[in-house]
Amino acid sequence: MTTPPVGGPAAVSVPAPVPASISGPGREPAYQRFLDEAAATTGDLLADTVAAIRAGRLGRGLWHPTGFGTFEVAQVPGLGLVRVHVWPEGLRRGLPGHPSVHQHCFHLYSRVLAGEYRESQYGIVAPHEHGPHEVLPGARRLRVYTVRPTGVMGKDELYETGEDLDVVPTLRAARFPAGTWHEIPVRTFHATPIARNRFCVTLAVLSLPVQGAADVLLGRPGGGSSVSVRRVVSDEEQELMRSQFIAAEGSAAPGAAAPAPAFSAPGSQGSAPPDPR
Repeated sequence: MTTPPVGGPAAVSVPAPVPASISGPGREPAYQRFLDEAAATTGDLLADTVAAIRAGRLGRGLWHPTGFGTFEVAQVPGLGLVRVHVWPEGLRRGLPGHPSVHQHCFHLYSRVLAGEYRESQYGIVAPHEHGPHEVLPGARRLRVYTVRPTGVMGKDELYETGEDLDVVPTLRAARFPAGTWHEIPVRTFHATPIARNRFCVTLAVLSLPVQGAADVLLGRPGGGSSVSVRRVVSDEEQELMRSQFIAAEGSAAPGAAAPAPAFSAPGSQGSAPPDPR
């Protein structure tokens, strides 16, 4: 989870001037092992992945319903799925009305390769804290949607439950520039407020599903239940992503061929390898 520094306030103001710090102590051993293995795996894959992006050789990509492109890099036994995620400047291919606030059935670890990733997170207001028709100041009441497994790659089935949850922001549009990393543990409600006029590329690890966890989305009521098939990223769209990635590297290091980026923990200085411990 991307959290404020230990002992700091419960929320991060918008915009955060530096990436939010990641709290180290108190992680469950299984989650810590995932972070360590994900950091090592993405380190091993980093150079080849960056080279594939520069050369336009990422292979078949799919548009996620929230609007960013996804490209599978590797399936790692015992760890999970490694993907490249791309938010192209000026281009999103999301489903209209698709809920943006959601939680995963897996842990996520992500290196920011180019541009700037942004992360917002939300906590649930317990029902006993207010009346059934009262929404506390600063909270939002959102409809609960669940995702039913289809067993088909790129096919999503969304189900509107008729239930609502009240949520409050715990992290607001925290910024993670190229060369940093972030993490989202299972069951963390979050959103990715990367504006359409912004560019971002990450190398992400999605853990194996956590037992008992489910993908849950929060949005406006009345969206209904639906089945959708994710749109394939076209050759022209992938070329746009490639050219924007190269341009982002060039703006970071004008006049030089940029190497694969070095990484440091959010909120820290320097270019040390990622170490989530």
